[in-house]
Amino acid sequence: MTSATLCSPQATPELDIVVSELARVSDLLLAFAGEARTLAAGTDWQARAAQAFHDRASRWAGDVSNLSYLAETARMSVASARDSARTRYEWACS
Repeated sequence: MTSATLCSPQATPELDIVVSELARVSDLLLAFAGEARTLAAGTDWQARAAQAFHDRASRWAGDVSNLSYLAETARMSVASARDSARTRYEWACS
């Protein structure tokens, strides 16, 4: 993480928080997807309800995994915007 300077824009500390929180969200979503896959794998597939649960849990795990990728993409975009803002202001101050 780039350290803030006196010339850094006021919003960069908030962007640091957003980057950190989006990383946490992404990690949690991946953990939830893993738990759903574990539950689906542990289901007795012979009962009709168990098969339905397995299918739904597997689909849900995939959906949640996709959300984690979106969160990670958003985190990278915010980090890039933060770094660009800092660079612009630092160049303006030098």
